[in-house]
Amino acid sequence: MRFDKIFFFVSLFLSISFAIVCWCVPFDEIFSISEDVVVNESTQDSKSISNFGGLVTTRYNQDNETVDFLLFDTVKIHSVNAVSVGDQVYLGGETLGFSYEGNGVLVVAKSEYADDKICTGDIIKSINGTEINSVSKITELLNVKDTAGGEVTAKIVRKGNSIETKLKPAYDVLTKKYKLGIWAKDSMSGIGTLTFIDPETGRFGALGHPILEQNTGSILEVGSGNVHQCCVLGVKKATRGNPGELRGVFVRSTQEVGNVDKNCEYGMYGKLNLENKLFKNKQLIEVGGRLVAHPGKAQIYSSLDGQTVRAYDIEIIKTNYKSSQSPKNLVFKVTDERLIQATGGIVQGMSGSPIVQDGKLIGAVTHVFVNDATKGFGVYIDSMIQQ
Repeated sequence: MRFDKIFFFVSLFLSISFAIVCWCVPFDEIFSISEDVVVNESTQDSKSISNFGGLVTTRYNQDNETVDFLLFDTVKIHSVNAVSVGDQVYLGGETLGFSYEGNGVLVVAKSEYADDKICTGDIIKSINGTEINSVSKITELLNVKDTAGGEVTAKIVRKGNSIETKLKPAYDVLTKKYKLGIWAKDSMSGIGTLTFIDPETGRFGALGHPILEQNTGSILEVGSGNVHQCCVLGVKKATRGNPGELRGVFVRSTQEVGNVDKNCEYGMYGKLNLENKLFKNKQLIEVGGRLVAHPGKAQIYSSLDGQTVRAYDIEIIKTNYKSSQSPKNLVFKVTDERLIQATGGIVQGMSGSPIVQDGKLIGAVTHVFVNDATKGFGVYIDSMIQQ
């Protein structure tokens, strides 16, 4: 009888302990982590993830180049591939201007005379084997002597897929030239905030999200482009339902401080001239990432005049570990009254502002809550730094 009581209490204790562990440790989040994670020398030691109740630690396995998730720092419950990066980068925060010529031409709209086989959002890469890098080049190729007006073979990128199709041009009686009957863009520009710079190569990441064509929401690949010093003339404060913005200008032919070579889901990338005075005396900061990010106090670094970078206090409300491949991994709230008074919260142009927690760069600002500008989203630095 005594043995039965002992067995009962032991079983009860184990059941309660198991229930507590299951309650404190979000196993579904841990098991759903499948993408590569960023590690460096300082994060290769076992680190407690506070968002998991302190019951799960991570440890870098150098032999397998993985990050192992350990329950009670002993039992391995999950493992993901690790990507080693440099220990430190230069911290950004400056507002910059970006301009580039596209690798192809983006179809913004089409007329009733356009061929049915072309769609809004398509990127025309070549016509009859000749690469397209400007709208004028299309007109030139459609009006080649002896072949003008005939069908042309076009290579098109549509929703990430490359296709080849025949297109029939239409005759424009006003210009007396054959055209495709489309409105298109061959260049893009915008302003945003610098996130980080590699101190050895000068390669940078900024914005945390792509520059999109306003009408189609499409990404135009970079052919060639430049980074410009930006002058912020003022701030349009955010109000409920109306996002604010940094009102900045830059001159494309001057004030170049670097080159752009990539516009992708995680921002703008290229190489900066570290000799430029804008990047002198930059602060080195340790690279963190999603494995060290947790709800709690943090800071964003931004510039409201284009050059003077200041830290502003925020509170990270939620960290999503399920996928690092998202521009909305982090949810935060601005708590710094200086920033709220100046801008109302997060405004357009602040995208890319570095998010720093516990002295480590963990991500960048990407989006704002339309109905509450004091709240915003961020992307983990893991996604940005691997581009």
